[in-house]
Amino acid sequence: MTTRRPLTPAGSGESRPDLVKELREVRFLYQTSQVLTATLDLDSVLPSLMAQVKDYFRVEAVSAALLDDDTGELVFRVAVGEAADSVVGARMAASQGIAGWVLKTGDSVLVSDVQTDHRWHAAIDEQTGFRTRTVLAVPIVVDGHVIGVIEALNPTDDVFDEEACRLLSAVANIAAVAIRNAKLYQRALQAESRYENLFDSSTNVVVVLDLAYVILDLNRRAQELFAQPRGQLIGADFWGLLGLSPREIHSILDAVAERDPYSLQVTIESRGEVHTIESQFAQVSYGPRDAIQWVGHDVSERVALERLREDMTHTIVHDLRNPLSSIMSSLQLIRTAIVEHDETLPIMQLLRIGLLSSQKMLRLIDSLLDLGRFEAGDTELSRALVHPQELLDEAIEQIRPLAIRRQQAIDVQDVTHLSHVFVERDIIVRVLANLLDNAVKFTPKAGRISVCVDRQGKEVVFTVSDTGQGIAPENHERIFERFVRVNTGEPVRGSGLGLAFCKVAVEAHGGRIWVESEPGLGANFHFTLPLEAE
Repeated sequence: MTTRRPLTPAGSGESRPDLVKELREVRFLYQTSQVLTATLDLDSVLPSLMAQVKDYFRVEAVSAALLDDDTGELVFRVAVGEAADSVVGARMAASQGIAGWVLKTGDSVLVSDVQTDHRWHAAIDEQTGFRTRTVLAVPIVVDGHVIGVIEALNPTDDVFDEEACRLLSAVANIAAVAIRNAKLYQRALQAESRYENLFDSSTNVVVVLDLAYVILDLNRRAQELFAQPRGQLIGADFWGLLGLSPREIHSILDAVAERDPYSLQVTIESRGEVHTIESQFAQVSYGPRDAIQWVGHDVSERVALERLREDMTHTIVHDLRNPLSSIMSSLQLIRTAIVEHDETLPIMQLLRIGLLSSQKMLRLIDSLLDLGRFEAGDTELSRALVHPQELLDEAIEQIRPLAIRRQQAIDVQDVTHLSHVFVERDIIVRVLANLLDNAVKFTPKAGRISVCVDRQGKEVVFTVSDTGQGIAPENHERIFERFVRVNTGEPVRGSGLGLAFCKVAVEAHGGRIWVESEPGLGANFHFTLPLEAE
């Protein structure tokens, strides 16, 4: 015999259930509802509910199957009673069996003898070895959608009545609430976990403060910045960590009260380093209380770069202004000599000074342009065969007046026996001129500078040596970076672009450049160039 809900209500001739039975039902529903208050863990709630159902209805087995949203299958999440371990995890198509019919229609069903019902699907019995005779199945409905089925199997007294169906439906409603709460709780946990991960892994400094500016929470980056363990920072006075004066604090508090959010730039010393932090205060909710969130972004590198750019801009302008002043002075004196017919003024010498100053300006400007071009990847060169002696002569000619003023001698090795190199002449002359200019600047007055060129395999190696203060090993790579100037104890100005240009120019030719030096023992700058093409 097969009966499905809605079931026929009891007729007028039937007797009313006695009080004991009603109390037993109320106590059963109360106990099952209490399961919801014990935990929000679905894997704990459902087994407790099914165990109570098994005991109350005195059945051989109870199971709860839920719809898998990913596969569309019914998955037996919980089973209590015979063959329970084999049933848990079993899957079946959502359209199969009596459970599938309940899932599709949303109706409860009582099947007294499954062997006579066309909807019966025996795969689970065959898989587990359990023999099903009678099934009472009710839907689990969440937000108007059937998401699962509860099945009670084989009552020991072989009887399921309308009251059993009603009570099991009530249990299904409780299970639906448990499932809904568990999903909401899981979503809340996932959202909280995502927030915690974002909060703690943020590259920004994040500190949560109470309204008295005492630290309630902070992320890992904040702990690193303040260089203290989390336990010491929680409960600490925020203003004390920033090291601000009472006057500064009062001014900030007034501003924060007027504007939300409020921006502030502070400087914090941490582990011997000074950090510039751009930060913002904003009112936030922190659990049941109002709080203030301070988010800081470390802009130390940007501030240092801006400061360096300003310094370098000033230096480059100074480097351009000096030769320009020489040119203008030379032209002014030449004009005076011509207008006033003053034959005492050395016009040719003034012209030479103006020409050399013009060349110096042109070298700096060309170096700036070529540096940007090479760093952008544009390494197309106008190469030609040039003898190393020609390159040396032209570079030394540009630097000799500076060396003469400093009473320095430039020794040049005989290179007439070497083959030609395949280079862009003007660029390599500027490389040599930059190296010679540095050597003259960093060599004391009356010192000596030497230049030599040797062949090594299919390359020639140019070497410019000086007798200056030398360079510490840790700076051997840094000096070839743009805008880097190493303090050697000598009061020498420079743009910090010369060696950076030398590096990219030599590498554009397929060569390499390096320095060998120790403090107090001078410096030897080497670079290689390819020999003429065979």
